[in-house]
Amino acid sequence: MNFRLVLGAFLAAALAGAAVLAASPAGTGGDPVFKLRPEWKGPVRRAGVVDVDLGNSPESFVRAAYAQVFGKRAPEKVVRTWAGRLKTDPRLRRVDLVRIFCMQAGRDCRLRYSVPWLNDPDLDRPFVKKARRDIGAVIMFFFHCPGGVNCGMDWANTHAWGMDSPSPGLGFGAKPEGYYTADNPGFWRRELRDAKYAGLQFLMPNVYGPDLRQGQVKTLAQALEAESDPVKIALFDDTWAWGEKWFGPFWQAAPDLSHPEAAAEKLYQAKWKPFFSQVPREDWYLLDGRPFIYFYNANKLMPIDRSAAVLKRMKEMFRKDFGVEPFVVVDRGYFQDPAMPGVADSQFVWSTLDSPQGFTHSDMGGHSIDTAMVKWDSVGRDHPGALPRAGDRLIKGPELLEKVLAETRGAQVLVLATWNDLGEGTGINRNYDYYYLGRWLRPDFFMNLVRESQER
Repeated sequence: MNFRLVLGAFLAAALAGAAVLAASPAGTGGDPVFKLRPEWKGPVRRAGVVDVDLGNSPESFVRAAYAQVFGKRAPEKVVRTWAGRLKTDPRLRRVDLVRIFCMQAGRDCRLRYSVPWLNDPDLDRPFVKKARRDIGAVIMFFFHCPGGVNCGMDWANTHAWGMDSPSPGLGFGAKPEGYYTADNPGFWRRELRDAKYAGLQFLMPNVYGPDLRQGQVKTLAQALEAESDPVKIALFDDTWAWGEKWFGPFWQAAPDLSHPEAAAEKLYQAKWKPFFSQVPREDWYLLDGRPFIYFYNANKLMPIDRSAAVLKRMKEMFRKDFGVEPFVVVDRGYFQDPAMPGVADSQFVWSTLDSPQGFTHSDMGGHSIDTAMVKWDSVGRDHPGALPRAGDRLIKGPELLEKVLAETRGAQVLVLATWNDLGEGTGINRNYDYYYLGRWLRPDFFMNLVRESQER
């Protein structure tokens, strides 16, 4: 690998996307309950595994990273140059600088990500909603920690407590600590409590389908039962698993939408019915008295222009079983069927990052539904171990979230995509190493932005 070419391409991409921005002071959230560990002071020695999260200030981080990679003190010119870049370049991540040093040293470095905070407190300050708008967020629960699918530390762009070692904050009942995995009801307990603190009205589990059969929604029901007044629960029906060989014959045989009765039966029995049968009815999020569902298009259900009859039949099945028709927000892709406007209650677009206003808006049937994706960093997922490429999108800071929160205040519902997708980097939940423009952001930084917008 030609290091000069790689570094040159990375720097060109970073500078092209850079803006000299000041990190927002918002989101610091009242009492300073999170306490940073003391600043790194050494020792200066080569490390077999390089800790990306050593050093709080940009200067201290550069010195810590250089010492671990090269085994010697960083020249002051190197410290000044890279510390300045960290303070002004929103595309430059700590892990990128570590990898640059490793390439310079000719090393294939193994990395770790220690926790820069001394504590991990419960967040229980009372929340009083003043805004008209309800806010919900899609929550992923496909994590198999430690070390399993979608829980690699290099795969994630930031890190939640409990990914590589059990955390007391994820304990539940008689279990004093746990991992960041939905097999553990403590995972749901922590996310439910944090979502409530953040001012959310509901969470929307991203259900692929096989996860229902693995019992990971039953643990959600356990956590809901243990909470006195939890946030409500909606359903995000993610159709990606259909047609995939990984999940067995049932999922590999995707329903044929040209046969609406059979397709509706299979889709309904696979997710809608078992999900709402397992989540206690008192915990459903309701819009105008109707349970709330997002129906996603992953280009797996075909022919897409025959989808309306299938959705219509699924709503009828739901009403027969539960006595109420669901409120279904349908991915705009399904509107290739000209009959879909007569079936869907609203519509959405998953990735809104290219929309001019930063979110998409739908007014159907008198309902105002906004959807927004406000962060992005999928570098570790898309090309592991590499530096960001020129075409990679990197949105690490709060600016887009602040804009969306300000401009959607008139909506009936705002759905954020997502609460905690660590691989795509769209999450706003409690993470311990949010770092932006040369400083650590508090683990609840983005949560506080949402909270503050709902308390005004």
